[in-house]
Amino acid sequence: MQDQDREGHEITPEQGWRSIQSTLDKSRSAMYVAGWPNIMLLWGAIVAAGYFSMYAIDTLAPAFAEDYPWYPGPLWFGLGIPGMIGSSLIGHRASKQNASGPSATAAGLRVFGFWMTIVAASFIIPGASGLWTSEADPIAITGVAIGIIALGYVLFGILHHLAIALVGIGIAASFYLPTHFAGDAGPVLSASLMLAVVAVAWIWIRRA
Repeated sequence: MQDQDREGHEITPEQGWRSIQSTLDKSRSAMYVAGWPNIMLLWGAIVAAGYFSMYAIDTLAPAFAEDYPWYPGPLWFGLGIPGMIGSSLIGHRASKQNASGPSATAAGLRVFGFWMTIVAASFIIPGASGLWTSEADPIAITGVAIGIIALGYVLFGILHHLAIALVGIGIAASFYLPTHFAGDAGPVLSASLMLAVVAVAWIWIRRA
């Protein structure tokens, strides 16, 4: 009877292989999403700062906004530099805590390359579309950039973590809905909604 019980609990080679593969996939995914809760909070704060700055400039210095309608470009670029540096440092430190060696280094480089491509596209595509002109529409430029970044979140989340994909959808909704329906209060509402989105995602990923 005991032998039968033992045999009933034995796993087949196929089940053992699936278990090993599942463990490897989870470990690899953990390296790719290492540090993401803190990175999302960082970018949530940066985006909120950008929107609040745009709202302040448009409200308190309308003449400046009219004379330099392309100002959102340098503004977001200036905010993006510390964001990229901070994201790299957070991701590198977190990935080293999960694993070390060539695998962790390769994962970190792939993630860095992916997001550098997304950030570059958010500047290059508006420029290639002819948006960077003296008559530029700040909302149009920001809308294209946010759309590309949100798409990056969705694609990365599909590959590695559902919460990240949902953050991308939340980022897009937080920008486009207030922009079209909230009027002059759109930037402030967008900033608030994006902070709420990344805060909820941070809690979700930390618990998971």
